[in-house]
Amino acid sequence: MYRPTARSAAASWLAGTAVALVVQGVFPQRFAASTAWDFNAGWQREIAIWNLGTLVAGGVVVAGHDDPVRAQLRGLAVLSALFSANHAAAAVRTNKPGNWAWAVINAGGVITSVAGLSKSRR
Repeated sequence: MYRPTARSAAASWLAGTAVALVVQGVFPQRFAASTAWDFNAGWQREIAIWNLGTLVAGGVVVAGHDDPVRAQLRGLAVLSALFSANHAAAAVRTNKPGNWAWAVINAGGVITSVAGLSKSRR
């Protein structure tokens, strides 16, 4: 019986995440029409963003090129940047306070992540 290594199992899982990213990011209406949930552009983008952030962090870890904490922080920086942009776009369109707040909060996450990544490793 085939038993994958942890690294190959993680790589396989990330391949599925890549497929989900494409489905949610490129074909969100088509995906939503095939499920019990209605289409919601903002939430479909948020799901695609989570998938991308997971791929960034997981891909570096699986490749074995980096410290897992720094790899995770890269993924978190991607998440924060894209979440901030998604909320900012919604805030400009609707002027909803929650979108403004989360655009700013996520921008803070980007600043913190970049600052942490810019420090040299010890």
